[in-house]
Amino acid sequence: MVKSKANNLMNYLYYGDNLEVLRKYIKDESIDLCYIDPPFNSKRNYNQIYNNVGSQDKAQAQAFVDTWEWNSLAEEGYKEILDNHQGKFNSQIINLIAGLKNVLSKGSLLSYLISITLRVVEIHRVLKITGSFYLHCDTTSSHYLKLLMDAIFCPQGGNSINEIVWCYDTGGRSNSYYPKKHDTIFWYSKSKRFLFNDDAVRLPRDTSTMHEPVFNR
Repeated sequence: MVKSKANNLMNYLYYGDNLEVLRKYIKDESIDLCYIDPPFNSKRNYNQIYNNVGSQDKAQAQAFVDTWEWNSLAEEGYKEILDNHQGKFNSQIINLIAGLKNVLSKGSLLSYLISITLRVVEIHRVLKITGSFYLHCDTTSSHYLKLLMDAIFCPQGGNSINEIVWCYDTGGRSNSYYPKKHDTIFWYSKSKRFLFNDDAVRLPRDTSTMHEPVFNR
């Protein structure tokens, strides 16, 4: 799902695969900020969490399955990247995907990374020169996603600005390992001239944390 102000369509909502929407409707360098919370490659199934109305919604309202396999779509995406389809892919991301294929082989993880790569390349295209991109993920594949982001953004004048850690205390706890209690949000800019509205995100400081430190001597 993509929300866009491109083409003077204020608050226009597109419903569908964001790759198709990005390629068909969103112009080059027309977006100030993009945030995605894609599948995490968690190998889990999720139940739908809303009631749907209308035949189109019902047709697309299947439970979300965050599992991946190497299939014809993955093969097509892999070939598109390595052949540099329409000149969209820089040499760094081509070499990275080729190298990951040698390491990971053609399986579920590489299929997932190819799917994300195709979309991040389009997001980079539609961002304004002052635009920013936030990618939300967890520890399942974050180490690979960071490589993808570096390969796409940094050689083209972009930069890795922050790695934001979102900590939470919900969900179960395990007796077999430390609990998994955080997600990661990577923040990248398309150039060094990125916009950041500091006052819009700043929160008042908790006064209970403002005491002078006490040291034992």
